Amino acid sequence: MKRLLPAFLLAAAPTFVAAQADTTNPARVAIYGIGDTVVGHLVLGVSTTADAKRIFERRTGLGPARDNQVTFRIGSATLRPRLVYTPPWTMHQLYFENDTLVLVVDGMPHGLPGTRAEFMRRFPEARETHRESGWYELQTPLRECMWLIAVFGTTNDAIESSGYARICVSQR
Repeated sequence: MKRLLPAFLLAAAPTFVAAQADTTNPARVAIYGIGDTVVGHLVLGVSTTADAKRIFERRTGLGPARDNQVTFRIGSATLRPRLVYTPPWTMHQLYFENDTLVLVVDGMPHGLPGTRAEFMRRFPEARETHRESGWYELQTPLRECMWLIAVFGTTNDAIESSGYARICVSQR
């Protein structure tokens, strides 16, 4: 996930003053503009590109669709959504498969614990799923078909980016 976010976005200090992420309904993902301004909500597995365009139409727009070349390993399944949008002036990447939102990456995690230790206290089922020089990834299931992915820096164990994915065994 980290390799998809531009380096200058990941270098920014995370903002932790926003309301906690809604892990009771993880499919409903808050979409932020600059800072902690919520511009709308999208629902994983339900929202379409038209829904995303409506959220951004009075701001900077959704931006152009790009072909996604990355395959994500989430839990025991893989996900390779075909289209990705990076709305201008946001820290988000929105991934769509068959015109349905399946993955949201946020380069400025909102409402999540700031360190690995805090994250593990809040999500004790989280497991490390990937590690490279300078960063590592933790994943945890939130409920059936819903996953939280968090990327941490190795030097300070601070969260750098996060994502919510909808993937079911039948999507393998």
